[in-house]
Amino acid sequence: MHIFALLAALPIFVQALPTEYTRGVSPRAEYEGVFPRGGKTTKAPLTDKDFFQSCPGGGGSPNVQGADRCTLINIKNNPDQTIFKNLGSPQLNCAGGTTPTSVSLGGSTSVSTTTTSDMNFGISFEGISIGGGMSTSNTQTTENSKTITYTVPPGRQAILTAGFKYHSQTGNVQVNYGDQINGHYIWFTGAKITKLIPSGGAPEYQIHESKC
Repeated sequence: MHIFALLAALPIFVQALPTEYTRGVSPRAEYEGVFPRGGKTTKAPLTDKDFFQSCPGGGGSPNVQGADRCTLINIKNNPDQTIFKNLGSPQLNCAGGTTPTSVSLGGSTSVSTTTTSDMNFGISFEGISIGGGMSTSNTQTTENSKTITYTVPPGRQAILTAGFKYHSQTGNVQVNYGDQINGHYIWFTGAKITKLIPSGGAPEYQIHESKC
């Protein structure tokens, strides 16, 4: 082909390349998709459930290979919240007597980072590794225990609770694959997740009484 004819064809080739990427895939994924270099194609469209299950620690999805990593993006910081947990079982003074009873209240519980979704996928997020967001220095599971002596009035029962403060962040998840999946290396979830990260502060203890 004559050199001038080749140059004349170049603008058409350049215009064929995408000028921007669509929601859900990265610029790299779009450009790689123009000239496929292998990869895998799924039999059915992938869902957010597939993406979450393919994250490290997610147990795997039957529809897609395991992802290299999953990262929280589009992060929104929510107000801190305190969640109370029971320590031990309720202690009762319900035998019909008229005198107070001295009992031991308390026990132990564990505290760790928890993840929930704004949609019900029928899967557990426990163990799924999703990076990004605030420091994960307090994300490991920790045990907390406390026991006190308490006098329960007649006809009443009591239990000790511990309130733990959590930082809260909400966002979408970016899922990175080592191979192209349906032409793309990177996918984003439409569903949002919320991560509750323990603040690491001292718990707030409360005693709750109720009728038998």
